[in-house]
Amino acid sequence: MTLIPVEADRKTIAERFRKAHSFAFLDEGQIIVQENPHKTSKSPVFFEYFNTLGIDTLYVKDLGYNTFLKLQELGVDVYLIQSAATYNRIKPNELLLLDANNAKEHCSLGHHDKEAKE
Repeated sequence: MTLIPVEADRKTIAERFRKAHSFAFLDEGQIIVQENPHKTSKSPVFFEYFNTLGIDTLYVKDLGYNTFLKLQELGVDVYLIQSAATYNRIKPNELLLLDANNAKEHCSLGHHDKEAKE
């Protein structure tokens, strides 16, 4: 199942993954949008919840590197949405698959490179 973080309007792709208002679940052509009950939860609690969802693919606009590493550990493929504003405008051929070789370059949220900047 694929997950896309969305804003309160339930269509616009959220700028943040873990703090998104809701999640759009895409499974075999069906889309279900549900509110994110853990948008203010700390990382361990959020990922305990996330792990119960059966997600194998995540589409996001931006992500922190440490969050990427946790998702990779959980076996989730992470794709960056580069041009769509709403989930119904996502074109799979325009997505960038994050991996160990490009994640640090593309994961701009968080504090993973704080020491390098100081």
